[in-house]
Amino acid sequence: MEHSVLLSELKEKGYEPLIFGKERPARDLLFARLWAPAQTVFDPAALYLGSTSQMPDPETDSEFTFFCCGEPVDFSRYARSPFTLAYFGSAVSQAALFNASLESISRLQEISAGMHLLVNALFSGNGLQYLVDTAAQIFGNPIYVVDLQHKYLAISAGLIPDNAFFTAESQSGYISEKGIASIRANRLDEKVRKSGTAYYYVNELVQKGMLVDAVRIQGIEVGHIMMLESERPFRDFDADFFHRFSNLVSMELQKDSAYTRNKGVMYSYFLSDLLKNPGQDASRIRERLRLLGYNLKDTFYIVAIPPAGHSTSDLQLNVILERLIRIFSGSIYVIYEDTIVFFISRELFQNLSEYEMSQLADYLLANQLKAGISNFFRQLEDMPSFYRQAVDAVKLGLKLNDPSPVYYYSDYYVYKLLETAEQNGENLRFLIHPGLMRLYLYDQEKGTEFIATLREYLHQPGQSSQVAKNLHIHKNTLLYRLGKIRELMGCELAVGEEFMNMNLSMMVLKYLGMM
Repeated sequence: MEHSVLLSELKEKGYEPLIFGKERPARDLLFARLWAPAQTVFDPAALYLGSTSQMPDPETDSEFTFFCCGEPVDFSRYARSPFTLAYFGSAVSQAALFNASLESISRLQEISAGMHLLVNALFSGNGLQYLVDTAAQIFGNPIYVVDLQHKYLAISAGLIPDNAFFTAESQSGYISEKGIASIRANRLDEKVRKSGTAYYYVNELVQKGMLVDAVRIQGIEVGHIMMLESERPFRDFDADFFHRFSNLVSMELQKDSAYTRNKGVMYSYFLSDLLKNPGQDASRIRERLRLLGYNLKDTFYIVAIPPAGHSTSDLQLNVILERLIRIFSGSIYVIYEDTIVFFISRELFQNLSEYEMSQLADYLLANQLKAGISNFFRQLEDMPSFYRQAVDAVKLGLKLNDPSPVYYYSDYYVYKLLETAEQNGENLRFLIHPGLMRLYLYDQEKGTEFIATLREYLHQPGQSSQVAKNLHIHKNTLLYRLGKIRELMGCELAVGEEFMNMNLSMMVLKYLGMM
């Protein structure tokens, strides 16, 4: 125990010492010893206690701590002593002072031993659950860790209170609506923040005491830890000990980038959890968001800027995020897998507005960023798939050298199918329509531009004048080329299926970089 902490605790017990000599507030005192006048070797980690009738020599050239009581002496002789002397008065008995000091030091020794086990658990690499299980065994009571959306991140195993309320909460994985209402009615979060350490209160729902402390990362509150007084009464030092444990929980959570990168925003954790843990109960998720004050609309979109769409540091990612928050107001966002992700909720027939998209495009262009936008979806449990859509849209858009800053998955899903087929060993060149392949080889041999002409014609079928204008050729030249194209391909381009086949083959050519 630090010298200054010991003195502070003794003052709380009513002791009023006078201090002389050289003070070392941060000196650790690990054990207590009765003063032996003949002693010549001193341990700086020891607290020595004695009477003013037998005092150390003021010139003793050692650093140690000496507590004394009894009739006053000339303490001015100790003003420049290299050790610390604390005089507790004539009314204090040496036995009482020794017991009070030893009690405080013994308490710290127990905390130190427990912290040693907890630090080992932290660095074992076994994760938050193992850390919480270890702490529950040390404290002898159940421990819970929750995030700001009231989701249980860890519940200690083995010590399960015989209480229907906690059993139901443990099974659901969330603090219940009744529990949230109680927290708000008692302004518990506010009281915990003000306490600066573990806060004790009696949980009215279970009629048991609890210690609650905030978990912070870089000063930002990201969750809470709770301990239920169900198996054994709390000890005097449990609040201080539990507060130290909260710092270890913070260190464990910092291993998860969702906590270090998202500034403690409760919805960010919700979104990160959905992305990491697909297949969750959608009705329960909707209800959790409702309790947190966020009402979902009918349809959803994912907007993502993955690593392929940026090359930047964490700090810059947060700067980018702050700007996009102003564009997509009311959305939920997170930095996940080095990707900026926005979850946008809209009414069924309410698309992303032209204003939003123009603002997004302008910002992305100005900062050389690329964003992907998923198709819309309506089931929350499908979010991971649509997140992949947004990420894949960026990757495919870059692969195809699309200069646009925004890539819609709806424009690239065929290319995704081609990518999947290629990854499964399919030779995509074999999927090209034979007529189009003949046209491609003719261009290569003769230096003509029939592929480019056909691509433009397929883009605007039946609009010969506009096609000729786009190609900067006369309409008669276009008609001649189209006649030659039909001849070479052996295809009249007269029915929809022919257009579909040629368009698909064009996409294969583009995907393979042959155009």
